[in-house]
Amino acid sequence: MLPLTSIVMPSFNQAEFIEASITSVLDQSYSRLELIVADGGSTDGTLEVLQRVQARDSRLRWVSEPDKGPANAINKALARTRGTLIGWLNSDDLYTPGAVARAVAALTGPEKPQLVYGHGIHIDGNGNELNRYPTLPPSTPYSRFANGCFICQPTLFFTRTAHHLLGPLDENIKTAFDFEYWLRAFKAFAGRIGFVDDVQACSRLHEDCITTNMRYWVALEGMQVLHRHMGTAPGHWLLTYFNELTQRQCALPKGQTLPEHIKQTLQAASAYLDDVELNNIRQAVTSRIINA
Repeated sequence: MLPLTSIVMPSFNQAEFIEASITSVLDQSYSRLELIVADGGSTDGTLEVLQRVQARDSRLRWVSEPDKGPANAINKALARTRGTLIGWLNSDDLYTPGAVARAVAALTGPEKPQLVYGHGIHIDGNGNELNRYPTLPPSTPYSRFANGCFICQPTLFFTRTAHHLLGPLDENIKTAFDFEYWLRAFKAFAGRIGFVDDVQACSRLHEDCITTNMRYWVALEGMQVLHRHMGTAPGHWLLTYFNELTQRQCALPKGQTLPEHIKQTLQAASAYLDDVELNNIRQAVTSRIINA
């Protein structure tokens, strides 16, 4: 019998995108699956979408109640899963046709990996392709995570055993909880991570998504996670963020000037940087960006 595969989906006020995300799950060629949506109490029409879809497809189960953020919502959904294999798709992302079947085939193949991932692409709010995600294979050295995450989150599937061994997502992290989970997994399952050499998912970038809307926390928490698992973090995470600010690719926090925000960010990040790296960043900021 084919293994039941559970897909978890956190959601909050994503009525614009969630039906397309759900459809990309329920229309998969691999039909022995369930979809568990953990909604944070949406007020934008999301619940009407969930009710309508569930009425025609009982494989969708959902709950809507206040949560403590996306990591908490995902943990709630994971606690409700019944499958032996698990995928995780955000409510604005999409699976490509055949993605679940390819992941199941990899997880149940002779090598029996604990988790698998594949290629991903970025799309905009209208579904137009923007670029390919910079994915690297599982053979990539662990230290390469210091340069940035090379796993596109919605492409990843894992076994229930892996989830039990790794434990829940860290709910104290606002944005980089998936990155922290990958670092844990690569430590725990070295040599037991598979790869699907195909485009498995589309990760949507729009003005309300975490990647775009919470750049400060993405940069700072990425460094925090690297410090936790590697002992230190490279300063380029901050320099990239500062450059995006100066080029107006992301917005300053309300009520702060650029010099004020840079100083505050350097202070917050100092706990994750060694003295040499911190001094290098200060010099770079002074000479190339702004006198901080």
